[in-house]
Amino acid sequence: MKQKKNNRAIGLGSGLSSLLGAEAEKKSENFRMVPIEFIKPGPWQPRKDFDKKDLEALSTSISRQGIIQPIVLKSNKNQKNQYFIIAGERRWRACQLAKIHEIPAFIRDDIKDDRVAELSLVENIQRSELNPIEEAEGYHSLINKYNYTQEDISKAVGKSRSYIANIIRLLLLSDMAKELLLKKKLSIGQLRPLIGHKDADQYLQIILKNKMNSRDIEKLIKKGNVKKHKIKTKSADITNLEKELSDITGLKIDINFDSSNQKGNLNIKCKNLSEFNYVIEKIKT
Repeated sequence: MKQKKNNRAIGLGSGLSSLLGAEAEKKSENFRMVPIEFIKPGPWQPRKDFDKKDLEALSTSISRQGIIQPIVLKSNKNQKNQYFIIAGERRWRACQLAKIHEIPAFIRDDIKDDRVAELSLVENIQRSELNPIEEAEGYHSLINKYNYTQEDISKAVGKSRSYIANIIRLLLLSDMAKELLLKKKLSIGQLRPLIGHKDADQYLQIILKNKMNSRDIEKLIKKGNVKKHKIKTKSADITNLEKELSDITGLKIDINFDSSNQKGNLNIKCKNLSEFNYVIEKIKT
């Protein structure tokens, strides 16, 4: 049984930059210029998505003004003269774009891996640099790799335990749902009812087509039986016929035809009584 670790949380106000920066400056022997190719992102790093334009802007700034704040590294125990990034991955990536061969860094081998993972996650959350899935993966990693509890994480990042639990549940979303969330086509509130649902992707098609809000989605899921809401795609011939009849009549025409049993219906939508009488007269004649 996993034991809860106490006195672990650092609190929201003491993120990675302030903690490591203050301590590293006291140990000037830990400062050095490190070749770019000797550095890799840390395995504890929760952030995976970096905006290309943002990196290009930072690269231009570094080319003109240099690197004002050194990055923080930890030695790779398995490879000599190789390092993992604790803090400053954006600066490291921007330096590569700027074709800079060395980067100023503090080497902090005195910090344990589980502490690094926590600090790195807190720093990214404080800067609001993580998307919801990266944040969820960061919490999940702390729990599974470093024996954290949700309560430990709650204290470390300054968020409620229920918030931590709900964010982690996002990892149960389908790949399609995660992609829609990252592209900001659907919100967490809209996707929450679909977490762990076996028919999630089928419901997503219905939700997108009908532009449903969170309340509509909850009602849809409660009704169940996604087959009743199955989206039927119309053939090009049917679509063209609808347009032709609409052009002739000036009315909205909707044709539903099931080719499997050769049956269907034709709906003529009238906006007012005048249009309705027009249709009646045409049928009579």
